[in-house]
Amino acid sequence: MKKNQLFKVVFNGVILSAAVIVGGCTITDVTSSTSGTLDTVTPDVTLNRFVDIRMASIQKEAAKGEGENLDALAQLMGKSDKQAFSLWMQTNYDALFTGLEQPSQLISRMETLDTNLI
Repeated sequence: MKKNQLFKVVFNGVILSAAVIVGGCTITDVTSSTSGTLDTVTPDVTLNRFVDIRMASIQKEAAKGEGENLDALAQLMGKSDKQAFSLWMQTNYDALFTGLEQPSQLISRMETLDTNLI
């Protein structure tokens, strides 16, 4: 097995395991959007991929202030109080989502709004 193929298998396994643990992703979401162009797996890559894949669900749940995708996002960002994180997302909804062009901008906006997120 070539290194690139081995990386894809390992990367898919890591993402699939994370999806099973956090419960918001389906196998289809993970396998259909995984790219072989990534050289390394880092927490930032995992967070960015999750936001890219689940953006529509994250936005809907942020409007409600609750949901499993917000819980998973909080976990990926290292936030222990998922309920407070979801409330923060709801409170800052307009600033986070208005005029958002790319899903990756969401993470940047979150960090810009408050470097000490709940």
